[in-house]
Parts: sequence; structure tokens; C-alpha cells
Amino acid sequence: MFRDQFKAGKEVSPEGFRFRGLEASRLEALTDTVFGFSITLLVISVSVPTTYLELQVSMYGFLGFIFCSMVLLAIWNGHYKYFTKYGLEDNFNRTLNFIFLFILLFYVYPLKYLFNILGTVVWLKVMQWFGVHSAAMALKANEMQHANLNTEQWADLMVRFGIGFFLIYLIFFLWYWRAHKKAQELQLNKREKELTLREVRKYALITGVPLVSMLIVWIFGGSASGWAGVVYLLNVIILIRERRARKKLRATVA
Repeated sequence: MFRDQFKAGKEVSPEGFRFRGLEASRLEALTDTVFGFSITLLVISVSVPTTYLELQVSMYGFLGFIFCSMVLLAIWNGHYKYFTKYGLEDNFNRTLNFIFLFILLFYVYPLKYLFNILGTVVWLKVMQWFGVHSAAMALKANEMQHANLNTEQWADLMVRFGIGFFLIYLIFFLWYWRAHKKAQELQLNKREKELTLREVRKYALITGVPLVSMLIVWIFGGSASGWAGVVYLLNVIILIRERRARKKLRATVA
């Protein structure tokens, strides 16, 4: 049900957590394949430029691609850390993993659409700030004007993004909650139980962020979509606090 092969010199995290899933499983291999396919979907719908002007125009979407890739890689990293720590692959976790993969694939296009718009707008603003004017820039700006969303569409997009974000991190919360419930079977010591509970609390806070964002949109409408997006910066605060706490734990291990 879980893999407990501890490899010499690599079996303990800097915080003192003993790794129980150092051997990659078929479930993780499947997940890695889906993640690779998801990143491919970010660019697969983009046609190959036939002129240099089209190539220049396509570069304005590169920032959005970077943002999307960073989000997907952060999710992959969270998945990797969990299964490396616990190696827990019972029926409950496998079922959650399959649901996780379905959500991930469905989540790609709303993610791509949102960050493509935001990334392109940011890049256009930066180019304007530096005084850059070109045919490609004018063409992309005109394209963005035609693709401009109304308030209802912004509200719908933020809700779709929020639902996907919430469900993905809800699964992380359930995974760590499951690991805590299996503490005796996994032979977690006192420190490992504490670290697991920290993860449970962290993901509980993270899943609350999209709920707040969607609540803003539902109450104030699409005109408040900007504030609904700013709410996601709370994740940065959560992660900074978590990093500081980990540094303190590493000091106690040392």
C-alpha cells in the first residue's frame, strides 16, 4: 500500500521527515505523463508562424505561457513532494489521484486563456513604457481589443478558474489529511505528525483563497474581477509564512 524503502543519505528531508516513497510508482509515472501533456496543451493550439511578423506577434503570448507553466509545475512539485514523503497509494489516494488528473486536464484551458490575456496585457504595457512601437505590437493590441471581455464574461472566467484552483488544492488537503489519519500505519514520529498537520493547515488556507475570490465576484459582479484576482496574492503570504516556519524547523534538526 505504501513504499517504505529508505535510501541511505537521501531518506530524510531538511526538516527531519523520513521519505517513504523514494521509488517511483506507476501511478506517479501516469501523473507525470499527464502533466507533460498538460504543458503541451498550452502551446499545441498555437499555429506555426508563416511570416516574421506572425512570429513577433506570437512572442507577446510568451509571458502568459511562462505563468501557466509555473502554476502547473508548482502543482506537480506539490504532488511529487507528497508521494515522496508518504508513498501512500491505497484505494482512496489512487481514486483522488485519478480525479486530480481529470481536473488538471480540464483546468488547462481556463488557465491558459486567463494567463494569456493577463500576460499579453502586461507585456504590451511594458513595451509601451519603454517606448516600443512596432507593427507586431499594434497588431497584438488590436487583437486584444477584439478579444476584450465584458464584466459578465470576466466574472464567469474568474469563477471557472477559482473552481479549478479550489478542487486541485482540496485534493492536496485530503491527501495530507489521509496521511495524518494513517500516521500509525505509516509509522510517523512526533515531528512527522507535526509536519503533516502543518501541511493540512496550509492547504486548508490555500483552498480558502479561491472561495474568497469567487465570493467577491458573486457579490460584486464582474466589475470586481480585478480584486478577485488580487486575492490570490494571499497564497504568497501563506507560502512565505510556511517557508519561515520550515527554516526554524531545519535549525532544530541541525
